[in-house]
Amino acid sequence: MSESSGTLFRVSRLVRKELWQLYRDRFFLGLIFALPLILLFLIVHASGGEGRAADHLAIIDHDRSASSRRLIDALENTSALRVTRRFTRLADGDRALYEGEVHGLVVIPEGFERSLVTSDTTSELLIVVDGSNTLMAGQLLSAANGAIAQQAQLITGGTATNTTIDVRSTPYFEVTAVQTRLAAQLGFLLYQVVLLVAGLSIVRESETGTLEQLLVTPLTRFELILGKMLPPLLVGVVNFWLLFAAARYGWDMPVRGSVLLLFGVALLFILSESAWGLFLSSRVTRQQQATQLIFVQILFDMAFCGYVVPVDNLPGFLAWISELLPLRHYLAAVRGILLRGGGASAVWAHLAALVVLNVVFWTLSIASLRRRLQ
Repeated sequence: MSESSGTLFRVSRLVRKELWQLYRDRFFLGLIFALPLILLFLIVHASGGEGRAADHLAIIDHDRSASSRRLIDALENTSALRVTRRFTRLADGDRALYEGEVHGLVVIPEGFERSLVTSDTTSELLIVVDGSNTLMAGQLLSAANGAIAQQAQLITGGTATNTTIDVRSTPYFEVTAVQTRLAAQLGFLLYQVVLLVAGLSIVRESETGTLEQLLVTPLTRFELILGKMLPPLLVGVVNFWLLFAAARYGWDMPVRGSVLLLFGVALLFILSESAWGLFLSSRVTRQQQATQLIFVQILFDMAFCGYVVPVDNLPGFLAWISELLPLRHYLAAVRGILLRGGGASAVWAHLAALVVLNVVFWTLSIASLRRRLQ
């Protein structure tokens, strides 16, 4: 047998052994083949043109004319926009934007129809968009401008008038694209660190044999669980302040709301991820399994929490699943507090969700840890 043939034979045997190991590890096999396809489907469905959910729009119609109603119908008939609220006062529209109920506000002034039928005049419209999300604001303005321009052509078609509709847009909570991404990173990077520290906590002790040694010390089960809970919490708190300081002073992240409220939300988030990480750590026997499980968890949360695509773009039942993720609520609260300047009343739903998820996760985690420590 020549040397090249011998090399080929030895390499082929090694490849066969590696493939056989992959085949025997069914969890890892599913991870490398099924998971990418599932995530690809979710992301394409959520961010694709026809799959994109309609942006919520509020209308203030001061004209109350046939022309203004046709314009509202034109906005509503676009696949990218959905009129969900109608107000009579600008203050109510401001409140809806402030609390995140709508993504944009269209104000039709009094005399809109009269200016349309008058030759050589310009009819004005005001569009206010939620500037805390630059991507969504751009999509909303593009869709609204397209619908308004089409309606203007229908109104003036076949006439000799030079009537035009002038759209004045203004951002509400104006931020840059970098600051929008920074707000998301504040949550996602903190999430990764806490989940990794908590997820390897129990299984590391078990794999190295030190867990059995801890069980014969004077430590009670409660003290052992408490000792495992505090390190991820402390690591998370330190990372929160490091990331916040870097974003605030390094990239001029706006802080329009209460820093104390933001820290309170972060504490709830860190506690919930610590609980879930300890639960995962108590369900596996090797650090390699824990690392793979954490990797799957991170990819899963990326697809569902609003980090990659807006939660509104997810199919109905998947959007419900996202409500079970602490990261989804933390990201929404960070944007609401930092970029919109929202108080507790603006993020109370996410605060309540984090409290409920903490109760559920810690109940599961403590029960699983007790069984593991017996």
